[in-house]
Amino acid sequence: MCSSFVLAQSINFDQLGKEKWLRYNGGISANGIYYDGTANRQPFTYYLNGNLNFNVGGVYNIPLSFSYSNQEFDFPNPFKFNRFSFHPSYKWVTGHFGDVAMTFSPYTLAGHQFTGAGLELNPEGKFKISAMYGRLLRPTEYNPEEPQAQTAYQRIGYGVKTAYEFDFAQFGAILFRAKDDMNSLNNPIPIEAGVQPKENTVVSLESNFKLFDKARLHIEYAISGITEDTRQTTARPTAGMLSFLLDENITTNYYNALNANLTYPAGKGTLGLGYERIDPEYKTLGAYFFNNDLENITINATQTLFNGKLNVAANVGLQQDNLDKSKNTQLQRIVSAFNVGLNASEKVSMNASYSNFQSYTNIRDQFDYINQVGQLDNVDTLNYRQISQNANFGLNVTTKKSETKQHNASINLVYQTSDNQQEGETIEGGKSSFYNAAIAHTWGFMPHQLKIALAGNVSYNTTGGIDDNMILGPTISIGKQFFDKRLRTNLSSSYNTSFTSGNQDNAVFNIRFNSGYTWLKKHNFNFSALYLTRNSSTSTGNDVTLSLGYTYTFDNFRLDLKWNKNERNKEERNYVSFRYRNVTYSGSIAEVNTQLSDVFKSEQFRFIPEKEKEALILDLTIVKKETKSGKYKEKALDFLAKLYDFKDFEELFNRSLFNAIRKTKAEFNQRDLNLEEDMVLAKSDLVSHPLHGKDSVGLQIEELKLLPAYRKLKLHHKDRLEKLVGYRWMQQDLEKYTNVYAVKGMEGHLKGFKDKFFIKAKETLEQSGDESILTAWIEREMNIYYYKKSLQLVDPEAFILKYTYKN
Repeated sequence: MCSSFVLAQSINFDQLGKEKWLRYNGGISANGIYYDGTANRQPFTYYLNGNLNFNVGGVYNIPLSFSYSNQEFDFPNPFKFNRFSFHPSYKWVTGHFGDVAMTFSPYTLAGHQFTGAGLELNPEGKFKISAMYGRLLRPTEYNPEEPQAQTAYQRIGYGVKTAYEFDFAQFGAILFRAKDDMNSLNNPIPIEAGVQPKENTVVSLESNFKLFDKARLHIEYAISGITEDTRQTTARPTAGMLSFLLDENITTNYYNALNANLTYPAGKGTLGLGYERIDPEYKTLGAYFFNNDLENITINATQTLFNGKLNVAANVGLQQDNLDKSKNTQLQRIVSAFNVGLNASEKVSMNASYSNFQSYTNIRDQFDYINQVGQLDNVDTLNYRQISQNANFGLNVTTKKSETKQHNASINLVYQTSDNQQEGETIEGGKSSFYNAAIAHTWGFMPHQLKIALAGNVSYNTTGGIDDNMILGPTISIGKQFFDKRLRTNLSSSYNTSFTSGNQDNAVFNIRFNSGYTWLKKHNFNFSALYLTRNSSTSTGNDVTLSLGYTYTFDNFRLDLKWNKNERNKEERNYVSFRYRNVTYSGSIAEVNTQLSDVFKSEQFRFIPEKEKEALILDLTIVKKETKSGKYKEKALDFLAKLYDFKDFEELFNRSLFNAIRKTKAEFNQRDLNLEEDMVLAKSDLVSHPLHGKDSVGLQIEELKLLPAYRKLKLHHKDRLEKLVGYRWMQQDLEKYTNVYAVKGMEGHLKGFKDKFFIKAKETLEQSGDESILTAWIEREMNIYYYKKSLQLVDPEAFILKYTYKN
């Protein structure tokens, strides 16, 4: 017998006061399966499942769940399956308490469950930190009567991850330690069990660099020290790099891991280069499983062309093992993969892919090695290579589409082959090929809620060039919905027959029926039946499988058992319940209308420009006019999606605006110098002009000819002066915005810029799809905006020369 119990909480204190204080919902389900056939399985199995979720004030959730079955699968183990967890959060602080899991990096702490506490601090500033402490494994005594059971010492671990972001890069460090308690077990453990108390310390350094303005380079290096048996007292011959953090002895070893990735945006795609090297036997007690003894080099590229209609991706890589040359064999593996997707029109789409896997194994035969006379003896006599290829092509065509009918046709072709070679020649029985073709056509009749599909499948494969096998057969299915889609049914049948070397040897025929019925919106019943018969040259058999299930969902324990049809229909039309972004909206349509209005009027959406607010008010009015719960829910979710789309973009806008301000500040000194030099040069040209200081009245004829040029010099000097003063005024106004938090609380002229250009910025991002282009656009428009403002507010003569001496 088996049962499990789970309890978890996720708290967000920012939602306090925005929801009712207590809501609870959940459901229970029961499923029974009857089987009569030739397979080795129980004739009857059943499953009971349930879940209950409490939501307090829209702030945090407390989900509970259980499952129960008559199948037996239980034995002692050091892992804990019944879990309780608690995850409170406030702004950028998140806590993890109870039975939880955290990940620092793939080479340190990687998803290992522990019982204890964790903390994550993720402010939008430059410093971030995560930490954990807890029990990784519980003590499990050795039991000779349970040979499949796992024995383990109690294991305690702790770790910390930090990261700091500079303008040009981000640097991080990770420390993780875990140690087994050798006194946590009482029963003796036989040597052959291979269980020893261990200790592990892992240190990892990582960094992200920005190269060439757009490229990103990520590097992580990790060193892991493992003491395999802490009971040993013999000292290690030499101290290791982490000896100050690890109790070393003769069983202590150190291992390294390195990962580097370079990505560069190119056009509407990316180029990438990756390198990974993990020492043989590398391990960390913060992960359950780990791949080691490998070296990977990968190159990849993606590109989107023709306004998003064509997508191309390519990947090439090389992998090898036996890095320390300690194995008798070495495997080298080459992989290349290409994928093309084309959306030719609304009715036609296709995709194609190709991959080529090559594996090289160099087997070192010890007998030949010992008896080798010269260096060139036995070269490549046991070199082994395997080549695998895979190609796929798919085409989907909508042959008819209208309000009443929709017909679709599709075809899919697959080709796979492998070739095992030795000394460049295919070995006997070493080549195999597989071909598959599937074609289908679907007819949909919307007014009748009817769908009919007909498909055919053919598979052909050869093995070793000796035997060939073919499987083919048709499938037909009919799907129909009744009672306003409350009852869903599907009936299908297929027949497949197989041939080996041209002789029929097997035939399988099945009929399958599936149905589901929803009653009073809360109760769901499902039933399925499968009859299968197989005939072969050696045996004949029939299988019957029946499955019956029931699910009940509830919200605040509202047991909707009203038998009066009119009353029930009225209640169904007026009651709605749905969730959006972890907030539950439920109640009568009138109540949900109030909830939507409250969200729309809340402080978090005050930034939306008035013109866009008017459009959202119109959308909300359309939602409130809807009286049918089903359509109301769709329109309400659509409204919320539009509303929160502004919220999502505001965060991106603030980030891009801060990056634009930071870039402007970085260029300030040089640009300020250039503007002052331009202004001084313009003034010098003006002062040295013959007409400077003269009254335009009473000029001689020759002097009047110089007047147009003199006026141009005056305008040029005025323009240079205004730009210099305006630029310095802008810098003074932007000086206080030193981080994203300051930008979020913007005021004055910067807020005026946001109000004026917020929607244009949103349109710019939608057109380009590139945040770097948006940042450059904001920087340009911000400079123009402040310059125009300065013309109204700043005295052009109110400046001091910083870099030039007056004569």
